[in-house]
Amino acid sequence: MRCRITQLIERNVVTIDQHRTVSESVGIMADRGVGSIVVTGKGRVVGYFTERDLLIRVVGRKRNPETTLIQDVMTTDLVKVAHDASCRYCLELMQQHAIRHLLVYRDNLFIGVISLRTLAEAMNHGSSGKDWMVNVVGGVVFLVVMAVIGLLIYLIPDMVAIAKRLSP
Repeated sequence: MRCRITQLIERNVVTIDQHRTVSESVGIMADRGVGSIVVTGKGRVVGYFTERDLLIRVVGRKRNPETTLIQDVMTTDLVKVAHDASCRYCLELMQQHAIRHLLVYRDNLFIGVISLRTLAEAMNHGSSGKDWMVNVVGGVVFLVVMAVIGLLIYLIPDMVAIAKRLSP
């Protein structure tokens, strides 16, 4: 069975208006225990703000989080994915863009976020059945090989005796 993100989408997403400050955003992120937040404007998604944006675009540039607006430091080059995309496709997108979250859309409606952590857990869980089967087959092959070797060792004295009788 192929992994699809449909059941993995985080739909209870933390959002903030683009005209709010970085300090307000960080406060919300800390309260909710998340490392990123979806930025909205006029009822639609306009950006994404992450801990990395905070470090690079605010702290790294010595901007005041109390006065800096989210819209000035958010990521606006958003990477989007369809709600029924494959896990592998999402992982490839994340690797290609060096990001850990994708915005998920159904038609043109934002429905949530998929994270690298969730994808990794799902893909690891999905492969565990295959790993189990490989281990069983490998174990059976190992036992058969060991049995054949044991049988040959057991028969060595008889084979030596037969070889001595047949030699002139």
